Amino acid sequence: MPYENKFSHFLVLTRQMCPYNVIVTLTNTKNVRKNIEKHRKKIVKRLSKPSASCTPNIRRFQPIESPSTFSIKKLQEIAEKDQDADIESALDYCPGGYMPVTIGQTIGPDNRYQIVRKLGWGHFSTVWLCEDISEGQTYYAIKIVKSANSFKTVALDEIKLLRCVKDQEPTAAGYDKIVLYHDYFIASSLYGEHLCLTFELMGPSLLHLIVQSNYQGLEKEGVKNIIKQILLALTYLHENCKIIHTDIKPENILISVKEPYIRNMVAHVNRFNELGVQMPKSYVNAAGWNEPEFFEQSCDEASTSNVIYSQRVDPRRTSCPNKVFVNDFSKPIKVKQDQRPVSPLFVDPGIQVKIADLGNSCWEDHHFAEVIQTLQYRALEVIIESDYSFAADIWSVACLAFELSTGDFLFNPQASEHLSCAEDHLGLIWELLNGIPPYIAHSGRRSSEYFTSAGTLKRISPENMKIWKVEDVLVDKYQWKRVDAILLADFIESLIEPDQDLRATASSALNKKWLNSIDSH
Repeated sequence: MPYENKFSHFLVLTRQMCPYNVIVTLTNTKNVRKNIEKHRKKIVKRLSKPSASCTPNIRRFQPIESPSTFSIKKLQEIAEKDQDADIESALDYCPGGYMPVTIGQTIGPDNRYQIVRKLGWGHFSTVWLCEDISEGQTYYAIKIVKSANSFKTVALDEIKLLRCVKDQEPTAAGYDKIVLYHDYFIASSLYGEHLCLTFELMGPSLLHLIVQSNYQGLEKEGVKNIIKQILLALTYLHENCKIIHTDIKPENILISVKEPYIRNMVAHVNRFNELGVQMPKSYVNAAGWNEPEFFEQSCDEASTSNVIYSQRVDPRRTSCPNKVFVNDFSKPIKVKQDQRPVSPLFVDPGIQVKIADLGNSCWEDHHFAEVIQTLQYRALEVIIESDYSFAADIWSVACLAFELSTGDFLFNPQASEHLSCAEDHLGLIWELLNGIPPYIAHSGRRSSEYFTSAGTLKRISPENMKIWKVEDVLVDKYQWKRVDAILLADFIESLIEPDQDLRATASSALNKKWLNSIDSH
């Protein structure tokens, strides 16, 4: 069976607009991608990209209704959109499992924190929006871990990493690009004792922007700014803390939000409570619930905030193609396929982001797992089970830069009847890099499964592969100007260099020409 280059031609979308990753990965990644794939296949066909960059024609949105004016009917419409939302299993509320939590409940030392709203959940924990009663109108995200000892052990390892990040060198560059951990406490329930970690409250993840762009990618200057901040954060983690993040991906990069955003979020919750309407299962799962909040501001506010504008269409109408939802909390809109934008989403170049979720992180000299990283962002050395270090995070940044720029995965391996997922992944890497050096191919514990003694792939013959380098992909598929493609390709290729010792570091990548260039128009 001929090996098909699925790098771009046979893209299978496996992402969803999952709950905001407020502090941690709030959903089981495998389940998220599996559950949504069937919905995404319906819109897999891509629209052609514009042949040249263009300056977005920014649209300003007038503020929508204040939450205090929402009627019961409108709130019910919002809540009804969330009935099919993916939530944690009720069976996991048991000894060793999740802590039962109710809205208005107080937890923590001296009952300091009052539960306002559930923000999301993951295999290890649930995450809640809480008000610090002792400070008054100060809000945090609190991660409440399952009570089983195995989950506590993992959480304690995470706390050690978080403390190091918090205390190591607060004045260093990149320190403020990592979500701030505050403290932890223990809460008791009928199911046991639960570790509770408190973090600063953040906004949505970069995945939200990718989805909102309808997988067309973001405007180039916004991408550069985001990548710079991620590299600054990794410079701090790698050089100051000696920590490998191990899971850089859009879901784990969160957008910083300002006080008005948080106040508005709490006002929505309060309005639900005042009218006695059942709230959506998870704050960000309700269609038409999260996006108006992100855009609800005046023109003056917009000029100084992390506002995101779509170049041609109201961003509130583009997040869920082919889905009916409530626009402005009142008027039902049917999003049609032909309404999808054909140009990147404009993002305020001043957008501020932070790296989140150190739950899978490890020390440079103390690894907790041999296989790390979400599949699409997994480094070559991890696939073949060679020794890994900080360079694995850098590989993930390259994948993220491509995805933010185009809306597509750089690598999206798929298992088939004749190839394992890892073999397909290696084939895609080979095609993009025009080969893998034999000394690298033979450096892993699983190398003999994938490579011949000559360093070629065992189950993929050279005649069945098409060499398609990053620069050509950007020009041929995405219709980029060659001058722009050359710079991004150079940046990406320096971050996916097969030899870890030759791969760019976080600090050296900051000096790459692409990050400091001005795009052609």
